[in-house]
Amino acid sequence: MADRRDAAQAQLQARRVERVLRAEQAAGEQIAAARHEAEALLEAARDDALAVVNRAGERIARWQARHAEALDGRLNALRAQADRTAQASAPPDDAALTAAVQRVARQMTTHAAPCPGSDDTV
Repeated sequence: MADRRDAAQAQLQARRVERVLRAEQAAGEQIAAARHEAEALLEAARDDALAVVNRAGERIARWQARHAEALDGRLNALRAQADRTAQASAPPDDAALTAAVQRVARQMTTHAAPCPGSDDTV
């Protein structure tokens, strides 16, 4: 009887060991599946983050382009205004000075009526 009891006890222990081994194997498989799922989630998160960064970069590039165009427009307007101011305040060229001197000389050498407001009498 002791042999039967020992055999039954051995079988019971063998089943228990077998259960523990199956549980360990199942836990290992679950860990592997969880790792695989975590890697997939991590890869998806990286893809999402990269998409966010790319969209932000595109938005920044569009913003910079709009502001560069606006700045160019303002600079061109200021340059045009500066050119107009420079032309308005620039001394006359030699040809214009010569023509003005000749007009004044003609007026002074001819017996034309005096300029209005002058006290000169002829």
